[in-house]
Amino acid sequence: MWSPQISTLSLVLVLATACTYGPEEERVVLGQIVGVGDSYEALVVIQYERFRPPTGLTAFPDGGKARILERWARLYSLDAAERSASLLTEQAAPDSLWESFSVSVQGLAGDSISYLRLTGCPRNGECHPRLQNSLLLSVSREGSVRSVADIPSDALLPGVMLARRPREEHYVRFSSEGNTITARFEEDGPFAPLMRLGSDGSLTTIGER
Repeated sequence: MWSPQISTLSLVLVLATACTYGPEEERVVLGQIVGVGDSYEALVVIQYERFRPPTGLTAFPDGGKARILERWARLYSLDAAERSASLLTEQAAPDSLWESFSVSVQGLAGDSISYLRLTGCPRNGECHPRLQNSLLLSVSREGSVRSVADIPSDALLPGVMLARRPREEHYVRFSSEGNTITARFEEDGPFAPLMRLGSDGSLTTIGER
């Protein structure tokens, strides 16, 4: 005899089985590279996600939405002359900024303080038509972090110039190709590989200057 309770239960079981996710994957993105004053140094933003991609019915109708397990961003200090990088801070995505989480360098105070803006939307919230939340942080050269209300007007980022600036002593310009940071040390010279971004968000030296 047909039972509506049994049919409903079967449908729930079918849907639960079909709504699945694949094995864990990692996604790492090389973000900003910001030169610091008249030096060979730069600040580098790396963004990372660990997730499970949707499969089965979860991937319909438009590819579905991944199940994000971990989200964070790192700020590295890179020394092109020494071909080294040190981690200044790692910021995990908070619940208030979980969706579309992003981090960017917004300002510099000399060569000792950087200003970061963290943006995003609440977990399981809606990010359209605009991002809802943001947080400003200052990060010292030693990696100490504190929340700030705004960025000082004299700490905004300067424009990028490929030509040597007046009285500039330490000429270096940074760029990127895929997951590789490149640099050039002469105005008309080529950009050469400097650092490679690993799948875990690490930076590894490539070759020699």
